[in-house]
Amino acid sequence: MRGEDKPIAWLHGEIKTPPVSAPARLEAGILLRRLQRGERLSMPHSRPMPAIGARCHELRINDEDVTWRVFYRVDPDAIVIAEVTTKKTARTPQSDDRHLPTQASTLRPGDGGPRLMRAEKRRRLAAEGWRVAGTQEFLSLAPEEAALVEIRLKLADGVRELRKQRRLTQAELARRLGSSQSRVAKVETADESVSLDLLIRSFLAMGATAGDLAKVISAAQRSHAL
Repeated sequence: MRGEDKPIAWLHGEIKTPPVSAPARLEAGILLRRLQRGERLSMPHSRPMPAIGARCHELRINDEDVTWRVFYRVDPDAIVIAEVTTKKTARTPQSDDRHLPTQASTLRPGDGGPRLMRAEKRRRLAAEGWRVAGTQEFLSLAPEEAALVEIRLKLADGVRELRKQRRLTQAELARRLGSSQSRVAKVETADESVSLDLLIRSFLAMGATAGDLAKVISAAQRSHAL
């Protein structure tokens, strides 16, 4: 996690294997890291939940025969995890929503500035039972899993930045890959359906070299080490 990324704050509900599968945890890792970097996620991954409270959302992670639901709130200086549940039906049970505002409102936004959380606030939250850390800790990712998440994100960033430098549209890159514009859009967000092979091929298809690829991986390792 980079120093300017928002931390994750939670009372309980860490995502571990079991019961969550390893692929689902890695998918959650990509999505949470994107939130930490300040991105706004939309369907099919995330949807607003105004019935729960302001700035509250539901993150959905498909995992074999269940869907994991991570209810979160975007604060100025943290991503607040209110609850983690499973869902096997399309309807949101009212019982899921009633206890979330009380948990989420424990954190008061604005204590630490627009991005970073002050040490004083961290100490206060720790005293109240909250944990404040990063995606790796929340998901119990092994070091190699956390590194893979960062590599996928950096490759997706690299594809998007290089495409813009080359003044290519997503459709034009898709033609080079023999793919579709919608697929390239998923490449540029490190979507879980995109293989590492396609991420690398997309990068190389625009004239990137093995040295450029090595720089991306080195940047991912530095980001993971912070």
